[in-house]
Amino acid sequence: MNRRILFFFVCGIVGCFYTAVARCPIAVTADSLENVWALTAVPFKLLGEHAVCNVKVNWSLRAGADSYHVYRGHTLLGTTTGDTFDDYALSPDSVYTYRVCAYQSGRKIEESAISRVATFVADKRLALYDNLTGKYIVDETDKPQGIKIGDLYYLYQIQKVLKEEKGQKKLGWQITESVSLTGKDHDWSIPRELAFYPHVNFEGNAFQYNPATGKVVFSSHYEDAEGYTAAKIFLAQITPGGSLEVGTQERPLGYDSRDQSLFIDEDGTAYLLSATRMNADIHIYLLDESWTKPVKLINTVFVGQHRETPAIVKHDGVYYFFSSKASGWYPSQAMYAYATQLDGVWTPLYEIGNSSTFDAQVNHVKKYGRSRATFGLWSYHWGAQRKYPSAAGNFPRISVVSFHAGYASADYFRYVEFDSMYGLIPVQTGRILTQTASVASSVANRTGANPVCVTDGADMMSSAFFQGSSYPYTLSLDLQAEKKVTEINLSTRLMNGSETAYKYTIEGSKDGKDFELLVDGKDNWQIGFLILPLSDSPFCRFLRLTVWSVVNVHNGHEAVWADGIYELRALGFSK
Repeated sequence: MNRRILFFFVCGIVGCFYTAVARCPIAVTADSLENVWALTAVPFKLLGEHAVCNVKVNWSLRAGADSYHVYRGHTLLGTTTGDTFDDYALSPDSVYTYRVCAYQSGRKIEESAISRVATFVADKRLALYDNLTGKYIVDETDKPQGIKIGDLYYLYQIQKVLKEEKGQKKLGWQITESVSLTGKDHDWSIPRELAFYPHVNFEGNAFQYNPATGKVVFSSHYEDAEGYTAAKIFLAQITPGGSLEVGTQERPLGYDSRDQSLFIDEDGTAYLLSATRMNADIHIYLLDESWTKPVKLINTVFVGQHRETPAIVKHDGVYYFFSSKASGWYPSQAMYAYATQLDGVWTPLYEIGNSSTFDAQVNHVKKYGRSRATFGLWSYHWGAQRKYPSAAGNFPRISVVSFHAGYASADYFRYVEFDSMYGLIPVQTGRILTQTASVASSVANRTGANPVCVTDGADMMSSAFFQGSSYPYTLSLDLQAEKKVTEINLSTRLMNGSETAYKYTIEGSKDGKDFELLVDGKDNWQIGFLILPLSDSPFCRFLRLTVWSVVNVHNGHEAVWADGIYELRALGFSK
């Protein structure tokens, strides 16, 4: 199922995403990148801090490794069995280097490339986005919106409306243009209709400015009102203050096309990315100079992989492809690949983010920023479309995306703060309290993995998980000292369309004997990734997760065979 999303293009929308500042100098060739074990280092702030003086280090797990040593410069920060590590309380306006060494049975088997990162102090706060609710806590009221062309700002929208034509009411898609001298709220003209299309469907809508033509390009997946077989693209260009001209309203070069997007290379050349052959493959088409007509099919990639919402971004001479799995309205494991040429050989698809893309589906990736290259992955939480809708409905979750020599990572942060100079600034609600926690289980793990796998930070589809041998079962965490827990993240297993909800409780204790209920999830129907804020929790040394049952959300039947706890992460502060 394609994403039935209405895009409102606003050029000035905040959304800047961070990557490591500097890296080892590596020649950009496919062979050299494949031979590099790279890592990313992402600066972030803790909630309430002013300086961005903490760093999250990510890496890919290595075959045969059973532990990883994380270094800042020559200083060993710690050891983990997972693929991420947080470093806190660094000096602002400083540059740090990080590397990771992989060990097997106490013997070092591989050492990563070095990643460099700079801490900083942001000038001012512009907007704060909440990934739990999809709302801006602090809005960017003074920032101009829309596309500035000449002395005016233009805002383009597409909406589904009921319109009366010749005495008959018709439901269709209306494309409009508004104009402003300032681009600010309450200063826009009444929307002017550019086109109205009844009895059709538009999906994956986007507006982009083409500086070579001075026109705005509208792109969409076009379908008939009934059915899902038209499989066409819709490409049109709009003259600001003028009319809309359709360039393509058909299957590109005769191939079916569903999920689609445009990629604009650094030289201004435009390409159409299209899911084809009933979403089984991805086509890459070269477009003409107007960006509205396919000229040539230059590559067919990820054949038979059934990937949706294709998106490409370029960084340091490398192209990165992102996509979601065809999984209806439910989350899926995001995947990425890279290449040094669009028409060349692409790597296999690699996992990124976590097993459920933080309970969302990849939609698009963008590059922003004035003083540094910043990136982010916009993924949609389709909460309103599910059998058991979530209260917040449909909204994007914004993941921090970082790149280093072919490796890409995506991290969840509760909040993201936007700065005109530095782009997106991730904001974490506290330190990771479970990074060094010990874990005990009440039953054996069916998978044979050590229960500590639920605190190692690794939560991809291929990561180790805990699966209880009987139900209910408990996982007990010792935080080593009393801590104030501000947020808990629970990552659970997904099974190829067998969406499962976990009925659970989380309790806290100071002494490991007397426990207090922190989260009651016995009525939970959310899947994959749970964001659980704790506004007034007591200080706890021990946390206890009890899994009471695992239920298929579609039929209500128990699905203990699909059970799997990837990660139980607690955030907060020391006493």
